[in-house]
Amino acid sequence: MSRLWRNHPTSPNQHCRSNSSLPGQVSQPTQADILLAMLRGARSQGSAVELPAIMRAGIAQHGARLFELRERGFVIVNQMERDDGIIRSRYRLTFDPESEGR
Repeated sequence: MSRLWRNHPTSPNQHCRSNSSLPGQVSQPTQADILLAMLRGARSQGSAVELPAIMRAGIAQHGARLFELRERGFVIVNQMERDDGIIRSRYRLTFDPESEGR
């Protein structure tokens, strides 16, 4: 896997969207951090993050960002459904190793 975008910092626009400071976060959050904040927010409301919301947040190569989070121990489930020929994709955080332990 290419490491080109790994730990890629957020853009100024994305940085403004990050309204929560992440534990241990000293520098500018990465795109994976922004995605994790979105997943945690959705989980706290009992929902999932829709793919269009991830795209609106400007997350580059969202599949790679999800892979990074999964490598860190987060369990993220992708749910897909077809509706009138349209495929809808959403992502749900089902295990958070930073708050639930291993």
